[in-house]
Amino acid sequence: MLRRTPAVLLLGLLATPALAQEAGPNATPAMLTAEYLSDMAQVEKKLLDLADAIPADKYAWRPGPGVRSVSETLMHVASENYFYMPMALGSGPPAGLNMGTGRELLANLEKVSDKAEVMRHLKESYAYQKTVLDGAAAKLAPGRLTAFGQERSVAALFIIFVADQHEHLGQMIAYARMNGIVPPWSRPAGN
Repeated sequence: MLRRTPAVLLLGLLATPALAQEAGPNATPAMLTAEYLSDMAQVEKKLLDLADAIPADKYAWRPGPGVRSVSETLMHVASENYFYMPMALGSGPPAGLNMGTGRELLANLEKVSDKAEVMRHLKESYAYQKTVLDGAAAKLAPGRLTAFGQERSVAALFIIFVADQHEHLGQMIAYARMNGIVPPWSRPAGN
């Protein structure tokens, strides 16, 4: 998940002009955090809109064997918000999650398939990620941190997560369209 080729990271930069252009070369970690959270709010809205537009009976649909289903993909996003970003900042998943630890937690989250529960977890995971980031100002202030066994700039850390979230958003758009569902923001006005 966290090892990306330069091309994927470049796509992440191109897909997030706010992070790449607004913050600029002299951006502080606080500015980067604000840009990241702004972008995540847009991704969250689109993923929730898609999750809502996809009928519950399609949550088990997958494009082929060995590929994540609709619910598994959405819950994978939730698991990243609950686990990976907090872990990168020296925190853990929410105390009340009670779904195991480490890989067990990730596997258990991806087993959640009920539409209402998936949507609840998506919402709660984005809120939790924001809470963790709001409390991480001191850790981010130096502009560099060790995450996943490697020293990284704050910008590089955010680029990894931005690129990954947009990748999953694109995946969900493809899933929706393969099932004849037009993303809500692409529908003509009044539909």
